Amino acid sequence: MRGTIPEGRLGTVTAEINVTPMIDVMLVLLIIFMVVTPGIVAASLPTARTAEYQRDRHPTLVIDRHGGYSLDLGQRFESIPDAHLQARLTAVYAGRPNDHLLYLKADQGASYARVLTALDAARAAGVSRIGAVTEKPKADARR
Repeated sequence: MRGTIPEGRLGTVTAEINVTPMIDVMLVLLIIFMVVTPGIVAASLPTARTAEYQRDRHPTLVIDRHGGYSLDLGQRFESIPDAHLQARLTAVYAGRPNDHLLYLKADQGASYARVLTALDAARAAGVSRIGAVTEKPKADARR
């Protein structure tokens, strides 16, 4: 076994590196970076320059600033409770056998967790393609 002195050789020294303090320091640094990084990184929604989405052709799932879900079906705009999101999307796409495109429009203040929940519900409902709806920049922002 390493680190023990053999019976026949009393007084021999084994030279081994003790890595326990180094591992402790690395774990502390990892925890510090995990806590500090979310506060440093600021994510913002992209802006579109020329793309326009076809609101009347495909359903649009809208996530407002407070995390509420709404479904824009072109002529109708309906609010959807969290518990019924997947079931409602399944019902919408059951009547569209060849169209599995969903536009997702999230407010800039919506939490990332709410957006991921919506993406999971859409995938479970059979949506195969999801398009992100972006805002066009203002005329002065292009310069």
